[in-house]
Amino acid sequence: MPDGSRTLLDGAMPSWDVAERHHRAVRAEAGAVWDALLTTPVGALPVTRSLMRVRTLGRSSFGSRDRPVVAALPPGEIARREPEQLLLGMVAPVSLRTGADGLEDLRAATVAELTRPLPDGWVRIAMDFRLVPDPAGPGTTALHTETRVLATGRRARRAFRAYWLVIRGGSGLIRHELLRAVARRAEAAGG
Repeated sequence: MPDGSRTLLDGAMPSWDVAERHHRAVRAEAGAVWDALLTTPVGALPVTRSLMRVRTLGRSSFGSRDRPVVAALPPGEIARREPEQLLLGMVAPVSLRTGADGLEDLRAATVAELTRPLPDGWVRIAMDFRLVPDPAGPGTTALHTETRVLATGRRARRAFRAYWLVIRGGSGLIRHELLRAVARRAEAAGG
């Protein structure tokens, strides 16, 4: 992706209240990394599965261990530029009183749905994955992920920031585990 080009995430959520960014260098071509991103199964993420069970009080929304992680994450796919960007999104009540089975109902289907006007009490959550040729050398791809959250008003912003203080560490563990699992799968496929 050329410097200065706008990402799908920038287009969907140019401003935010909270952001989290992680990346990993993967010793594989972009095509192998893209395939691994789309196919890495939930079963490859034991820490993530455990944290989601805690978050959902014992009920996991991930389903089968064979289900691809990007299909199982609470935010659902809303846009992609193959093979370099994948954008996920959801709109959730800041109370997050939705059960594990209801998380998929909160997925935005489009960028327009993610950005629609809402009253105070909601958060917009956008998460992307970007693949960039890594300057470390040929055959290496940098896999980036960023999550942005934007509250719909002061009450939602205050409530989400309190929630963020509690879950931030776990959120980082989930992203690191996911990037590591994708890298392992891509590197194994690349030989």
